[in-house]
Amino acid sequence: MVLVFKELFLRGLTPDMIKKGNKLYEMKVKVGKKNWVIFRDTFNLMPMSLASLVPAFALSVEDKPFFPHLVNRPENYGKEIFPVKDDYLADGMMPEKRVQFDKWYKEHKDEPFNLDESLASYCTNDVEILMAALVAFRREFLEVSNGLDVLREAMTIASACMKHFRTNHLQSQHLGIVPEKGYDNADNQSLLALRFLTWYAEEHNVKIRNAYSKEGEKRFGNYRVDGWVEEKKLVIEVNGCCWHGCKKCFPDDEIRLPNGITAGFKGKGMKNVWNLLKALELKWKSIGSVTSGGCFQGIEL
Repeated sequence: MVLVFKELFLRGLTPDMIKKGNKLYEMKVKVGKKNWVIFRDTFNLMPMSLASLVPAFALSVEDKPFFPHLVNRPENYGKEIFPVKDDYLADGMMPEKRVQFDKWYKEHKDEPFNLDESLASYCTNDVEILMAALVAFRREFLEVSNGLDVLREAMTIASACMKHFRTNHLQSQHLGIVPEKGYDNADNQSLLALRFLTWYAEEHNVKIRNAYSKEGEKRFGNYRVDGWVEEKKLVIEVNGCCWHGCKKCFPDDEIRLPNGITAGFKGKGMKNVWNLLKALELKWKSIGSVTSGGCFQGIEL
């Protein structure tokens, strides 16, 4: 797709693209007023090597031949050469394929290799395999999905399967995907906090209310706390250095934390929290720490 885009660009064409980062899913070039030429990456529909497509779809085409890619250089054009095993990248082959290659190479190593003719034949074979595989894949998907044209309706195998599911299996008044945390609003909590709270609950034989509890995190006014032990009236806050701007680890106020906020700005917010605790005359004490930079503090109410 990138090579196709390069050629389109060099010809002064600006295609409409669907992409994510450097990965191109579709390019559309307008031809006239109503027509489009559409380019799609077939690997997104059939994520497998060309050589694997032949047995996968039982294609009636010639198998993908072995090719000495390392000799494909201008100085070898128009010549007859004798490639060695390294030119075929033999050491990178899977064991089964390597056995096949060694047998083939033993039979053909003394035959002169014409790069020009072999390159043309190799590329033609690639196109024949891909074309036959697409036709077979489209035909089989039409049969399985009761008429969905995968080449028209989808750009990836995931989207093709989802269209098939919605069309043929999803019942009326049902939703296709249930979010991991359900459809209710759920509080986010770091893995560090959840692991510590789980350990603390087991270590001290207490029940801790957290983001994954039925009631969600405990609230005090506008503030939510990481953990709440009802029987002890104990608040547990898990302040990871990296996200809360720990002064020991981030002494420079201008350092930006992973959330994009400077350590100094985050520090002011944490200072306001501690000032509130002092104003309410709450007692607090440190109840643990870990080498990964988590600052764990329990606040007794």
